[in-house]
Amino acid sequence: MLGLSCNPVVPEAADAAFPLVESLCLLGERIVPGALATVMLLGLEGELRLYAGPSLPEGLRERFDGLRVIEGNGSCVSAVLSGEKVLVHNATEDERWLRLRELAHSLQIRACWSAPIRDPLGQAVGSFALTSFRVGTPTPEQERLLEGIAAVVAQILFQTPVDGRDRSFAAALRSISEGVLLTDAEQNILYFNNAFAQMTGYGLAELIGKNCRILQGPKTSAETIARIRQHLDAGQSYSGEILNYRKDGSSFWNQLSINPIRDHQGQVVQFVSVQRDVSVERQQREALRLSAQVFEAQEGIMITDAQQRIVRVNQAFTRLTGYAESDVLGLTPQILHSGLQNGNFYELMWEKLQRDGEWRGEIWNRRKNGELLPEFLQIRAVRDNAGEVTNYIGYFHDLTHQKAREAELEKMALHDPLTGLMNRRGLEEELPRARARADRSERLLALVVLDLDDFKEVNDRIGHDLGDAMLQRLAQRLQDSLRHSDCVVRIGGDEFILLLEGLRDIDQLESVLRKVNLAVEKPLVLESGEQIHLQVSMGVSIYPLSANSNLELLLREADQAMFESKRNKGIRNAPWAFWSADESVQSLYPLRMLFRAGGLRSWYQPIWDQRRKQIVGLEALARLVDEDGKVWGPGDFLGQLTERDVFCLTEQMLRQAIVDLQALEREGRVYWVSVNIDPRVLGTACMGAIKKIVDDFRVDPARITLEILESHDFIDRQIAMDHLLDLKVMGFRLALDDIGSGYSSLLRLKELPVDKAKLDQGFVRCLEDRPQDLRFVQSVCNRSPRGVLYAGLRT
Repeated sequence: MLGLSCNPVVPEAADAAFPLVESLCLLGERIVPGALATVMLLGLEGELRLYAGPSLPEGLRERFDGLRVIEGNGSCVSAVLSGEKVLVHNATEDERWLRLRELAHSLQIRACWSAPIRDPLGQAVGSFALTSFRVGTPTPEQERLLEGIAAVVAQILFQTPVDGRDRSFAAALRSISEGVLLTDAEQNILYFNNAFAQMTGYGLAELIGKNCRILQGPKTSAETIARIRQHLDAGQSYSGEILNYRKDGSSFWNQLSINPIRDHQGQVVQFVSVQRDVSVERQQREALRLSAQVFEAQEGIMITDAQQRIVRVNQAFTRLTGYAESDVLGLTPQILHSGLQNGNFYELMWEKLQRDGEWRGEIWNRRKNGELLPEFLQIRAVRDNAGEVTNYIGYFHDLTHQKAREAELEKMALHDPLTGLMNRRGLEEELPRARARADRSERLLALVVLDLDDFKEVNDRIGHDLGDAMLQRLAQRLQDSLRHSDCVVRIGGDEFILLLEGLRDIDQLESVLRKVNLAVEKPLVLESGEQIHLQVSMGVSIYPLSANSNLELLLREADQAMFESKRNKGIRNAPWAFWSADESVQSLYPLRMLFRAGGLRSWYQPIWDQRRKQIVGLEALARLVDEDGKVWGPGDFLGQLTERDVFCLTEQMLRQAIVDLQALEREGRVYWVSVNIDPRVLGTACMGAIKKIVDDFRVDPARITLEILESHDFIDRQIAMDHLLDLKVMGFRLALDDIGSGYSSLLRLKELPVDKAKLDQGFVRCLEDRPQDLRFVQSVCNRSPRGVLYAGLRT
């Protein structure tokens, strides 16, 4: 058996090497997510002792420290006994874990990969291992990483001090927190630390054995390369900067400090280098060098000291702000503050500036004469060689003309060019805010469609120019007749919309409408002296009395009421009409009324088991049928149902499905049934209703599959997962319906507690024409725990 003769393993090097070995363990854990890295070494009694395991919980440390080196005692013992790497993909089933199987079960240990650590004589005296709580086999890259780290640990543990000084790679890592690289005498990479990996983008397994030339690129100076080579060939140290390249191809300036490591005969055997990305510092130095040349550019420039006291400004600063240099020297930039940004804005600005050394963005300052000065400002911190901030440089340009143009374009986009009133797009943006205010204040919000009666005849008679002038005057009258909280919208022609907020009741609303009517009916006098008398028809929809909060639906309701007012113009008492749910729903939402009138029918589609060659279940399909026998599917009527209607539909479909299931059972046909549930109603109330129905009928929930429509805004919420788990606890089977029609990821699908996935028929029916969709179908099959249903299959 290898390794048992070497006890203790590294009596002198172990303590000194411990920090470096732990850092290697952490490196392995970062490269293999979810793994716990450990180093175990032979002890005085021939047992395996835990040497390093930085992330290992205390309970595991006690269990694995002091393992006897006998067969069946785990991956690490097996690696020491065999002298070879041991790759166990499931410890609860592998014979090499026979003696620890109960421990593996209780601690849920699954994969454990281990590689031997060898002493200078080649004997296995310990192991480096990666342990996971998931079953798994390492990739070739992960195998190389396992063996590579084991080899580096051995090198660190068994190195020899020279002249009483520890020149080891471990000493370099302990003394320096930046990138550290170890190479052989020919500059072939042996090892590097995590800081180096972060700086270059390379993983350890990608660079071991490669020459350092891999970091050079097309713009790396040939002279610098030659100078470094000259020093290293002579066995001399080198310090300087070189342009290197990361794995992704991006370049960075690397500050090098390279030192040779010699053996007992004084021959150079390795080089150790400390490296630091100094790209930002070079940029700052370059910026300072150029600042003298660009200081008198068109941009305003201000320089402060580290305490933010102004030490210099350029002529453009004076031209843009009105302050001469003598006005601001010794002051802070607060002299420019407009007061439009709060303290939090400046706190975030300085937080980023101190963290990143730079801030850029738009800011509102104030000129000496008090005028606002919108700027695009960029601030950079300037540091000395010690890394301390010495100055701040601010560059800015005037955004006054740009802001004025943006405001003009914004007004044009949101306002009617003829009257200056808000337009349809402006209403679309304002309505959600008005609705939120109505919810908070618990007041009514009225949307009024206002149409001038017979205005076309007037417009044709007096001419369009005078007609436009009349509309402008009428728009002003409407605004004057309303409260400050209300707004007037022109959506085209002679049609306006009023958005009336903060209404206590209908009486207050009618009071406002009477003022509007008086404003419209007041004669408009033309320059010729002719008086124009106008009348108006108004339709009113009220939120939240309407079941809808959507602009399109509110407008439809108000339009319906307005046309009702026009139809009754000769007999009406007032020029407005209110949308009435009882009177208007039939015409606006006929299928909603059909559903409420009892038009729901349950149809069933058989579910065929291809393996058993028989029908095993039924899918309940919701249909609406009118008195004439016309049939509507869910795609026709669901959009007209309210959320309460959908809730009732779910209850009715589940009850009828159970009734029909029990009727078939009495005939000797035993099936399971699938019922759809809209994810919008799957909440606490729905869960209670489902449980009550099942309890009332005393049916086994396992015979009911609840199909949830794939919806990214449902399955990505944690509460959705909670509801699905509750249904599983009740005993229901769950299916995710129409996979491929929504936006859920396949990884998310794998995490959901569903029994089956049902492919959208759009995939199934087009497989012959689109064979590439088979890859998607196969992915779903691989991730669905218990099977896939195929919708739309025909035989």
